[in-house]
Amino acid sequence: MRIPVQGGNLFAVEIGSGPETVLLLHGWPQTHREWLPLANLLSDEMRLIMPDLRGCGESLKAYDGYDAATLADDVLAVLDYCDVDRAHIVAHDIGGGSAYAFAHLHQDRAASLTLFETPLWGVTSEDVPHLPDLFWHLRFHSEVDLAAALIGSNLPLYLDHFFSDFAFDARAIPADDRAAYVRSYAASGALRASLMHYQAIPKLSEQFASFSNMKLDLPVQAYGSEAVMGEYVVKAARLVARQVEGGVIETCGHWIPEERPEAAARIIRESIAMAAHHRKIEKKPK
Repeated sequence: MRIPVQGGNLFAVEIGSGPETVLLLHGWPQTHREWLPLANLLSDEMRLIMPDLRGCGESLKAYDGYDAATLADDVLAVLDYCDVDRAHIVAHDIGGGSAYAFAHLHQDRAASLTLFETPLWGVTSEDVPHLPDLFWHLRFHSEVDLAAALIGSNLPLYLDHFFSDFAFDARAIPADDRAAYVRSYAASGALRASLMHYQAIPKLSEQFASFSNMKLDLPVQAYGSEAVMGEYVVKAARLVARQVEGGVIETCGHWIPEERPEAAARIIRESIAMAAHHRKIEKKPK
């Protein structure tokens, strides 16, 4: 399906049915396709909506609209189009920017927030570093025109680097999935548009640092992987939300939905259970 948003349309896939709706926001350099192994485990239990982010996959190749408000509006447009009042928001990697912006700006529409290997730009402490200081590619990608020119000259090799080196097992992302992602990012304007998520990091850092002064009051689960982000994700989440559980997924790299889909499915089920408990507490007489 195609969903109207500022500047164009988002492409989204819907699978499954059930009393709860889960919105899944992918990372880079991927598309909604990354969630399919997870969907195979959950589609009998819940409704799953998987959009391609602004600038990625089959969605609009926009060169603007990567601020917090617009990213949140994209998520809101998906829920409104699909007639969903409240959804569980699940994010991986750069999908976390849209997820956190939405949870902060439209908290009444988010039942829970689940973060896998997700950066929270600008949210730092003594224990939570500024990620562009740790990962070289974050600053490189923010130089959009230069990065697009250099990466585009050998896109398959560059993406293979990420899929192999950021995995616990270099074979975690199958060859047919890698080829599909290369086709998506090789489309006209696609690579440059996707890199706009990185160019937006300084602005999002300012916005998210400000957002963190008012902590989220909804259940949050936050997990990093043993091979990449470790405890960063749960520590960062505790700076933006009151009710946080999480930790580190062992024998896993950055690609949690594909490397450990059973663990990811269990965590999403736990998020739904946490949200149900949270709703019961909210309804108790005071």
